[in-house]
Amino acid sequence: MDSKKDLTGLKITIVGQSSYDGSGVGGSARLKNMINIFLNLGLDVDFISYSFFSNKFGIEKKNEGSFKTTVLHVPAKLPKFLKPLLICPVFYFTLISCRDSDVLFSDFITEVAYVPSVILGKFFNKPVILDLIDLNFFKKTEIIRRNFIKKADMIFAISHYLFNQAKNQYHCKNVVYMPNFINTNLFKFDRELREIKRKELELKTEDIVIGYTGSFAKYEGISVLINAFKILKNKHPQIKLAIMGKNYFSGEENMENLLKGIDVKNDIVLIPPQPYENVPHFLSAFDILSCTKIDCEINRVANPIKVTEYLSMGLPTVCSAVGGIVDTVDDDVTGFLVIPGDVESLVEKIEWIINNPEVSYEIAGNGRKKALNNYSYSSIQKSVKRSLCKVIKK
Repeated sequence: MDSKKDLTGLKITIVGQSSYDGSGVGGSARLKNMINIFLNLGLDVDFISYSFFSNKFGIEKKNEGSFKTTVLHVPAKLPKFLKPLLICPVFYFTLISCRDSDVLFSDFITEVAYVPSVILGKFFNKPVILDLIDLNFFKKTEIIRRNFIKKADMIFAISHYLFNQAKNQYHCKNVVYMPNFINTNLFKFDRELREIKRKELELKTEDIVIGYTGSFAKYEGISVLINAFKILKNKHPQIKLAIMGKNYFSGEENMENLLKGIDVKNDIVLIPPQPYENVPHFLSAFDILSCTKIDCEINRVANPIKVTEYLSMGLPTVCSAVGGIVDTVDDDVTGFLVIPGDVESLVEKIEWIINNPEVSYEIAGNGRKKALNNYSYSSIQKSVKRSLCKVIKK
């Protein structure tokens, strides 16, 4: 299919895991943005999604013209051995949808999504695109994963690490580097919202707020951030730390334990997870944005969407130099990089930002420009369209 041709009216079936609380964490945010790109290109989207961690049980359907959704809710309390059975209803609804689709798109996280997509794509002779965004944490399923990824017509890889893995380890021929991208019109600094949110959070005008958003998983390095904050607080009494998120999985950092017995507890603001569209409102209330991931395999693979969101806000952004972050942030040019897991490195960088506000905000402005040029819908849309046209046979 010629990449100059119009995709309007073609149908895409998307299968992937959803975030039932609407927070748009990780892969869920990636799917939201990918769906918006497909809709912008004029495709009819049929989204078959599921949640292993819902607060209810059942099937929820919505029809919004060119965008249809079927959400399969499975309660978080359901025994783990029963959750894989969700593949049966996912298979059924994907079957119903894909018969008149022009292409299938699936995240490559669990077999519940990609197995039905690849099988039905092959059965109905429909092209399949798999979105490779993470490692396989279930070694028992590696044979399944290896065989199914080879059967896909195209692979989107979120990081250079995963691009090379698809090419060299899985021997996929048609791999496209497709970094995280965001709605830069949504993620932008808003002074009016800043005043509103700071008032809600009881923050003073003179407070300098270091902000974090995301999960409390150990690999996020929240303990590193808190330890750095304790040191900084002694030198800069006006600083505050805002942490927005929660424990999404068992075994993650317990915030109560992290904060137990520390002197600066009253200067740390805890914010529950927010709907994805509201996240920029809170980011506007902060002054310095942080992503303090430690050095481990999951982070070497990752290309976290929060970093792209931070840059787009036009605020000073401090991140660990690990994985895809080093491709997104240019140290001292568009943002600031620190040694992963190193409290002293983080303290020095944040203190430099506090002491050099004019230069820091100039660098933050460069970060906003990079987000607009490299990670906005408009900058990614051409690549997505080119990829779709390559696999769609019409």
